[in-house]
Amino acid sequence: MTGEPRAVLVPGTLCDAALWAGVALPKGACLLDMVRGDSLPEAAARVLATLPTGGRVHLVGFSLGAIVAFEVLRRAPERLARLTLLGANPHAPTPLQLETWAAHERQVRAGHFGEVAEALAGGAGPNRGAVLEMARRVGPEVYLEQLGLLRSRPDSRADVARFTGPLTLLVGAEDTVTPPRLAEDLRSFAPHASVRIVPEAGHYLPLDAPDAVSDTLNTVAHA
Repeated sequence: MTGEPRAVLVPGTLCDAALWAGVALPKGACLLDMVRGDSLPEAAARVLATLPTGGRVHLVGFSLGAIVAFEVLRRAPERLARLTLLGANPHAPTPLQLETWAAHERQVRAGHFGEVAEALAGGAGPNRGAVLEMARRVGPEVYLEQLGLLRSRPDSRADVARFTGPLTLLVGAEDTVTPPRLAEDLRSFAPHASVRIVPEAGHYLPLDAPDAVSDTLNTVAHA
């Protein structure tokens, strides 16, 4: 094992560790199975509990995992050697997002979790089946927890601006959930950030472009 920080990967909404199945991970990488918690501080505490004792880590967050990574950054910046964010939205929720999530919650509580999962997987293109399989494993109870985390997220741009370590922002050129403009906006707060826009890829970058994600993770691991 070389001296580079260990990579710890956090998946997104309705995703589990299978999200990274096609990615060539850095040696010794640790995969969080799914995001859970009744609050962002609790979700961040669960991530911190998985970190190796002592030393700093390369924290990698996808979508909701990036939101949890922001919370880890607020709580324990001294534990982070590097930060890589895929499909990240550093803003607080919009009214439209809150309305959409409230509608999803009503559907799930009425027993229609499958319909919500189908709708969310609709933007995954050829990877729709893989997203639905993960959603079935995550299930409605965890999804309701994840909705609570999404609703409570604060604006994290100032927090990222205070992070002085290596920062990489990876986003699909065709991502309509967290479009490239969000990464560019975040870079305006953190000019040292490296923004990588992946051509012909959508939101589910580890599924859409595993080679690009592999290259990014292994390049920054040895930088």
